[in-house]
Amino acid sequence: MSDTWTAMYCEGWDGGKSRPVGLLNREEARSRNEMGHPYSVLIVDDDRPQFILDIAWRQNYLARWTFDDHGRRSTRAVYVRLGSGSLFERKLTEWQYDDGEPDGTPSVPRTTFKRQFNGLTQIYHRSRGGGGRHTSKQEPFEQFVRPTVSFERWGAVLGGADSLPLTFGTPIQHLPFDEHAKRPWNPPMPLQAPYLDQLLVEGAGVVHEDSGSRMRVRHEYLGLLGLPTGKLVACDPTWLKRLEPFTVSVEPADYPVVEIQIHDETGDHWAGAGYLLRISDQPTSTWEMALRPGQDMSLLEEGHFYGFGVDAGLGCLMDDAAQEPLIAHFDGDLYQLHDELPLREEFAIPGTDHNLYAYSCYYGDGSYPTWIGRDDTGAVTCFLSDMLIIDNGRPRDDEDSFEQDW
Repeated sequence: MSDTWTAMYCEGWDGGKSRPVGLLNREEARSRNEMGHPYSVLIVDDDRPQFILDIAWRQNYLARWTFDDHGRRSTRAVYVRLGSGSLFERKLTEWQYDDGEPDGTPSVPRTTFKRQFNGLTQIYHRSRGGGGRHTSKQEPFEQFVRPTVSFERWGAVLGGADSLPLTFGTPIQHLPFDEHAKRPWNPPMPLQAPYLDQLLVEGAGVVHEDSGSRMRVRHEYLGLLGLPTGKLVACDPTWLKRLEPFTVSVEPADYPVVEIQIHDETGDHWAGAGYLLRISDQPTSTWEMALRPGQDMSLLEEGHFYGFGVDAGLGCLMDDAAQEPLIAHFDGDLYQLHDELPLREEFAIPGTDHNLYAYSCYYGDGSYPTWIGRDDTGAVTCFLSDMLIIDNGRPRDDEDSFEQDW
């Protein structure tokens, strides 16, 4: 072992070919680091790969791969950069190869430790046949926080005091760079919903997620929702327990509720694709996920989202102040709730000035996101609870892959 490690910049690591992809010069890597754009760092010791760092600061993302004695990727630690600049190890995956098994084999067993801020660690074990099991335990959050790293100062994720000084070199002879291959990784992106603009336009064409059929958007006005506090809650009304409202609030007022329907070409079949609370008539130019206190977008994995949980196939929109009267009125009696609560029309909570609008969720139980629309000035134009039945244009990939955690 030498007394230094050699680092070089690239687009990433191709596990199937056991070689780096896309050589980058130092200036390009520094520029990407400052701009938050993706790049990778290959670190070798005596011409043997030790680490590959995949970095994308725009997503507050750093992944550190390590290699075993046979040059195979054997662990991946995924860090999220916190507001303080320190790094939290939110996930660690360890692969268990058989002798002679090549890097990148999808069936390699693995164990993943997924960590939360509250100290809960979930442990997932995936077997060679694809089956799995999981357990959980409590561990101190502080145990998985690493000091701040900066460009060319990555010691905190390379073993801390055990890391060696870095020198910066050129490709080594037996690890030639594949100059023409695309970057083999992307930073995780939370759920994207490129169809939201179309849902605001009556007559717009969209594609049904399940059937692939072409559908047309129609709007059905349901009534006015009172928001005396300006704080909106989207939830399953049968939960009958108070939930935190979204962190973004609006001026107290009555706002129209619109059911966004999608109809097939014959007009014989339709479904509720979303439920819209219209705040203004200004054009919507940007969208963001509606969040509750404590929710952090940087912690979301690829395709994931924060949504409201559904146990009875129902969702609703109401003001924060309507929650306690609703809970008190039904007093835990779900039979009474199902008897009294209408769908797709106003429910006025008896003895109060509060109301709500409930609806059936297309996929029934599960979780559904709400989106916030804003105009060019940043003012809120709408809230839209998404039933997730519109094709978002992403290819479906049901095949197992090496990079999957479990």
